[in-house]
Amino acid sequence: MGFRTEHDRRYHRVSTTRLRHVKSFLRLLIMSLAGWVASIAATVRRILLGPTMPSWKWTTEWAVAFLRAVIARAAGYSDDRFLLRLGLYARLPVPWRLRGSVTVRSVRIGGVRADRFTARAASESPVTLLYFHGGGYVFGNPGTHRQFIAQLVNVSGAGAVAPQYRLAPRHRYPAAVDDAETAYRAMIDGGADPRSIILAGDSAGGGLAAALLLRIRSQELPMPAGAVLLSPYLDLEHTSYTIRTNARTDYLPLSELSKPNDRYADPDQLRLPEVSPVYADLTGLPPLLVLAGGAEMILGDSIRFAEHAERDGVDVDLVIEEEMMHVWPIVADQQEESDQALATIAEWLATRVDGHD
Repeated sequence: MGFRTEHDRRYHRVSTTRLRHVKSFLRLLIMSLAGWVASIAATVRRILLGPTMPSWKWTTEWAVAFLRAVIARAAGYSDDRFLLRLGLYARLPVPWRLRGSVTVRSVRIGGVRADRFTARAASESPVTLLYFHGGGYVFGNPGTHRQFIAQLVNVSGAGAVAPQYRLAPRHRYPAAVDDAETAYRAMIDGGADPRSIILAGDSAGGGLAAALLLRIRSQELPMPAGAVLLSPYLDLEHTSYTIRTNARTDYLPLSELSKPNDRYADPDQLRLPEVSPVYADLTGLPPLLVLAGGAEMILGDSIRFAEHAERDGVDVDLVIEEEMMHVWPIVADQQEESDQALATIAEWLATRVDGHD
């Protein structure tokens, strides 16, 4: 397109940007409306037919329906730069009830931006969690997970560092693993004892924590004391049978999990151990705690990973919470099962660091 003057060129650029923003806001509005409509429909269905799962509260039923509709819409807008930026910069506050118990501040660790969480309790643990947020490697940041990480820090007394690792599709594999390694090296170089560090993460963050363990082993770095994986995303080829059998009781989009994830890595990389740790030799890894929902679509990832870990001589605890969906302690925090998951993690942490055995 030819422009007569610089003014015409600038006007066209501004108009195009405004149009793109309007389009993005309309998409965001459609996503929200779809979520609310789905939630109302789920409420009506519950009144007429009962809960989807016997243990689900009203709020859980509502949250699952809302997220299923919103995520399905968002998957179709994967090229929208505004929505990607929204996921990159959105911040949730620490819950009011925890404001006096947990502090959060923004830091840089080895050049990687991060949130540092500190418990103010007198019984503060020597444990430091290196926590990786979920979001399918394409969405989220430490701020989107502040509420859950703050709860975990408050219950366990541990500190936490949550890096803002680079996201796909702009930054594909191995960018996220590289950032995770940088953060871990920076903690050690800064004087942290590896025996007091626990890697942790939910969903894709759980997969990233597992990938980091493999990277640490290959680089012959000191191993951390262990890892906590919550509903870990460990197979980007999406071969787990539970993807289809649990589609009715989870909120992840079947349309996305019915095909391999080529947004994060190239098709010929999907079986690399650092991309899909479920295919890795796990020999030499530290103790693992794997938590999964019995009703979640990628339950099979956790089961296979735990079986392989046990086969390879790794000390692994697999906890499956029946009737719970993907990352239930975050999505359904009013369920008793969510409080139990936090308590399980806190108890496990207390037994995995030198001086606590």
